[in-house]
Amino acid sequence: MTTGYIAAFATLFAWTISTFALAKLTRLQDAYVLNKAALFFSIFLLGILVCVLDRLAPWQLFTVPSSSNWLWLGISGILGKSAGDYCSFCSLRILGARRRSMITTLGPGFTWLCGLIILNETMNGPGIAAMLLTIFFLVLFINSSAEKNEVEKENFGLPLTGFLFGIAAAALTGLAFVLSKKTFIEPGNNISAFHGTWIRIITAFSALMVFDILRNKHTDFIKPFLVDKQKAMLLFAAILFGAVLGLSFSLIAITNMNAAAAYTIFSLLPVSVILVSVIFFKKKISMLSCLYSMLAIAGVILLIWRDDIMRYLQR
Repeated sequence: MTTGYIAAFATLFAWTISTFALAKLTRLQDAYVLNKAALFFSIFLLGILVCVLDRLAPWQLFTVPSSSNWLWLGISGILGKSAGDYCSFCSLRILGARRRSMITTLGPGFTWLCGLIILNETMNGPGIAAMLLTIFFLVLFINSSAEKNEVEKENFGLPLTGFLFGIAAAALTGLAFVLSKKTFIEPGNNISAFHGTWIRIITAFSALMVFDILRNKHTDFIKPFLVDKQKAMLLFAAILFGAVLGLSFSLIAITNMNAAAAYTIFSLLPVSVILVSVIFFKKKISMLSCLYSMLAIAGVILLIWRDDIMRYLQR
């Protein structure tokens, strides 16, 4: 269980860095092109990492996983990375890092629902209360300032459109996490979390290629990042901390703990994004927002100790 929590907070750290890189990048590049480029370059970067860590030859990336691994991780990749990331990038472009991160608070609910239906996962009373507490205060935390007016001033799209894209991304990501966990808890599974992430990414990229072929429209997703140094550096940071480290740590987390609990820790992303904004970008934050963030963290602490609390209440 300790491994799961360490991995969950490592995921939070990685995704915080990735969020800032993507927030800048989504306003410099089309979301579909960005999604395709991120997946393409991730295939090679993560593939090298898997070969080194798991001591595999390049062709074993394809031969070692079972058909079940390819099925469930493939579906997970298409839902979470092909469709989910596209929706996420669209939402991030419109809303920006702080406001987009608010919508990740919906993730635990979607993950819990999918885990209940697909994996028969359960959550005790204190755990459900902790998730609701975290989500409630995170929503208040982000909505404590006049964010809607800022979105309209930035003029990258309508706030409602960004919100709907964000909801779709949260739902698809929650379902994708549960499907990923399904393959890792099966008896006889012999691939690492990093290898599983690579399968998700290469399947997602292949799905986008097929989609382009079907609609007879081939987007140039490499050249924009070869001719622009800023875009290239931002894309590398987004891939390293988002697709490679973040996704891999997230798979380790959900494999070693309740999927909804892991996603609740991931949903602290708005807090970490605001903290980075305050510390490194000198953004001012109100005392009320500080209070909401502390209460959200208290919800995560309650989530971590939910089983001990339940045993104490049953005495």
